[in-house]
Amino acid sequence: MLTVAALAGCSSGFDATSTQDYAPSDGIVAGDGDIRVLNALVVAGEGADEGVVSMTVVNRGESSDRITAIRSDAGDVTLGGDTSLPPGAAVSFGTEEATATVTGLTKEPGQAVELTVRFAKAEPLTFRTVIVLGTDDYASLTPPASPTLSPSPTETPSETPSATETAE
Repeated sequence: MLTVAALAGCSSGFDATSTQDYAPSDGIVAGDGDIRVLNALVVAGEGADEGVVSMTVVNRGESSDRITAIRSDAGDVTLGGDTSLPPGAAVSFGTEEATATVTGLTKEPGQAVELTVRFAKAEPLTFRTVIVLGTDDYASLTPPASPTLSPSPTETPSETPSATETAE
């Protein structure tokens, strides 16, 4: 009985892992007050100049708010979709609901990136996360590739005689 108590005490204290927030997924968790950011990360292809922010922003408060901007140290971020945060609701980025695209991406997958989420009412949230490669589970989150224009086919004259003949 004494051994169990001694082993359990090895991880006690203020820095015990069992007392720290843990997200059993990729990305990070950040929050202040009623607003929390869950599973935040940036998805990009190798050598890509664009990346997609994937995260969920939760409003645990009793008044509505709205995400007004996202800033990054790795490029400019463009928001799209509905970024309103009703009380007790969440908005998921990287879905049809809302998008945040980092353009002019200056970092590669595997590198850290800083994001600042700005709100209409709440204080901004600044946190560091990582850029992950847009493969496997993240393949559907990468920005669509720019279409490559191919040269138009050149017309070749038909070698088949026409079906109509002119009378002489």
